Amino acid sequence: MNTIHTHYRLSHRIEDEAFSLTQASQCNLYIALSQKAIRLAVVNLERNKFVVLEDYELITVFSPLQVGEQLRLIAQENPLFDQQNWKNVRVSVSNPHFTLVPETLYDPAHQLDYLRLHSDLNPQLDDVMCFRHGGLEAINIFALDNGLHEALREVFTEDNLQVVHLTSSFIRSVLHQSPRMPLRSMFAFVERNFVTLLVVGPTGLEFCNIFQYVSPEDFIYYIIFIMQEQKMNPEQETLTVWGDITHDSALFHILQKYIRHIKLGKKPSDAEYSYKFHDLFEHRYFELYSLHLCE
Repeated sequence: MNTIHTHYRLSHRIEDEAFSLTQASQCNLYIALSQKAIRLAVVNLERNKFVVLEDYELITVFSPLQVGEQLRLIAQENPLFDQQNWKNVRVSVSNPHFTLVPETLYDPAHQLDYLRLHSDLNPQLDDVMCFRHGGLEAINIFALDNGLHEALREVFTEDNLQVVHLTSSFIRSVLHQSPRMPLRSMFAFVERNFVTLLVVGPTGLEFCNIFQYVSPEDFIYYIIFIMQEQKMNPEQETLTVWGDITHDSALFHILQKYIRHIKLGKKPSDAEYSYKFHDLFEHRYFELYSLHLCE
């Protein structure tokens, strides 16, 4: 008997009329997993166009294992998961357990040792994975809860499944749009209770980290603290923001109070989007769109 209870609700769904599951072999399926949401997107590779988006809000979910349980429940009801003929299935996971290591220093045998320097992880509960950033000449080493990993492998075959860390897709997308900047700039991806910060300058990526916040005061503290540590001036430098933030939110209001130049980011321009996406805020669902750049 299934004793797992449903703790999700479908908060948004878009599907282009031209899309059919019979096109799956010509499409990629992208999935963004966090403790607060499971989000899906489909891109038609022949047209290079996003044609499906689904956003499931997770309610009273407190652990990666529970995220995996909800993923299984969604998979039982969602036809997108019945289809195993996708060209690629690419998944991003959001958690604080990651580190970037220069490729010249990287030894696959010591992945766990690298990650232990930066994260409090349990080798019995976490699988250690990696993603190579060719342009950065760096390796992103990250942890994936093995219960969540098992759920993914139950739902999809290993043949076309690729798992990356949220920071990898964020870095790829930001650097692709702004590979070399004459001035240093900060970029933020906002989730509920987590914010990922990048600093990019003339030499490329200079800083990347994830911070957990509870209140707007926590949120702005980390941003101002990193600006100060990176010798950036909140009165001069620009902060570009994507993610779960709106103009009328407490987070945006406190940003305006302390930082002079704030702008909401746009969707990556390397793909087309069904006209049904046009009503969405440009800065939302960036974690899904950015997976398109993680070849």
